[in-house]
Amino acid sequence: METDRILAVFMSIVALLFGIVAITAPGMVFDFLVLVIGIIFLLVGILTAGVALSAESGPSKMILFGSGLISIVIGLLAVISPYIATVAVGYLIALWLVINGLLTIAYAVSIQWEKHRIFSGFVGVISFLIGIYLFVSPGTGTALLTMMLGIFFIVYGVFSLIASIFYWKI
Repeated sequence: METDRILAVFMSIVALLFGIVAITAPGMVFDFLVLVIGIIFLLVGILTAGVALSAESGPSKMILFGSGLISIVIGLLAVISPYIATVAVGYLIALWLVINGLLTIAYAVSIQWEKHRIFSGFVGVISFLIGIYLFVSPGTGTALLTMMLGIFFIVYGVFSLIASIFYWKI
């Protein structure tokens, strides 16, 4: 039981440290995460293409092989040039914010029976404007995302550390 407690404390401290690093150096952490995800995509792509090569002939073999090749290309792109992958993620976040903002504005306009629809419209405008800003500066979105992940890991680390120290019976 004592080993479990030590491992839980260690895991909590690692989560806390990761959170602190993610907040203080979001660019470095995001680049590392992009590299890890790129390696995973590369391995999954190689394995998928390998399975496709051993599959029976037909359309499913070609679809599976195509999926493997796309994963290999994305994985190589992330490993060789993490900056391009980072910018791509920033643009995806920006695109989501712009589309979400426009749809929220359209929703606010369409719900004429709701007397507080101005708040929905306001949220839509804010989302749209932040999305436009992130299109101009996509790195900001990825840094913000990494910092939010860091905050999560700090909170998780603190609470799991408290739980592992004070609430486990000795």
